Amino acid sequence: MKTTPRLLTVLAVLMLCGCYANTVTSNQRIRKDGWLSTHANIRVVRETAVSDDLLRIDVEVENTLPFDTRFDYKFEFLDAEGRMLFGPTTGFRQEQVPAGAFVTITATATDPRAADFRLTLTNAD
Repeated sequence: MKTTPRLLTVLAVLMLCGCYANTVTSNQRIRKDGWLSTHANIRVVRETAVSDDLLRIDVEVENTLPFDTRFDYKFEFLDAEGRMLFGPTTGFRQEQVPAGAFVTITATATDPRAADFRLTLTNAD
């Protein structure tokens, strides 16, 4: 029975090593205005490293309103010192969310120096 704690420790370490995505449930890097500040819930933020160490961000946004709605969003990637990195994906995009549902919005940095991100959600109208 002495091997059980050791086995559990080894399994825990293997599980932690196998995870490449960092899931962030806090929305400190996400700015919302208008109706979005009260009716757009951020469910999950996932940070993943993809090909050649590019930062990929997936954000689940939930619409708590009883009707379909639209919002504009913009991802900005920052380097380790907090300076904004410009790329071809800079600018607002639009997304529609059905009533009571959620959508996943995604962006991948084009610069391997990207270490952090900022997301702005704003009214589409």
